Amino acid sequence: MKNKLNKGTYGYLDRLKAHEWKKAALFLSIPIIIFLVAWAINGTRNTVVTVMVIVGCLPGCNQVVHALLASKYHSMDKSLCEETEKLKGDCISIYENVFTTYEKNYYVDCIVLSGRDVIGYASDKNTDISRLEAHIKDILKKNSYKQNVKIFTEKRAFMDRVESLGTREPEEVPFREDDRYPGLSRDEIVKYLLMAITL
Repeated sequence: MKNKLNKGTYGYLDRLKAHEWKKAALFLSIPIIIFLVAWAINGTRNTVVTVMVIVGCLPGCNQVVHALLASKYHSMDKSLCEETEKLKGDCISIYENVFTTYEKNYYVDCIVLSGRDVIGYASDKNTDISRLEAHIKDILKKNSYKQNVKIFTEKRAFMDRVESLGTREPEEVPFREDDRYPGLSRDEIVKYLLMAITL
């Protein structure tokens, strides 16, 4: 079970990277093996099988692109995960998030949500926080969930906010069960929506 890909958990990005490269190798090896076998049988490369193999390499090339994208990111520091888990109380947490937008991708190490609050920590100090916060608010608003979104680049400030969320009484937000997500609480739906826009 250790190697299972669970989005939003610690170690996800490192497991995703390995998984994507294995898929790329598999997708490329099948057409190459077919090509070599056909070449050995026919004694020439100039056959219709060569054309089929070239077309058969396209999914493998696409998978290489996915693997290269996954290779840009790495898993977060385990101590951050452990500290967050200790302080968050009953709040929901999501780890190793790569938010994808049309312009840019943003890496957020950790997100904690409770009621109307969505807070996150981005270890990269060059992250355009205002654009990222606006993107997250916009996606949630389009799905009828108005949230207060705050992304921190300072670890201590983030941990203080996590601790305050974890120790306070959960905010009661008026919520009617959403037909699109039966059986999920409001926080679970917000988590689902956030994970839907991540790598």
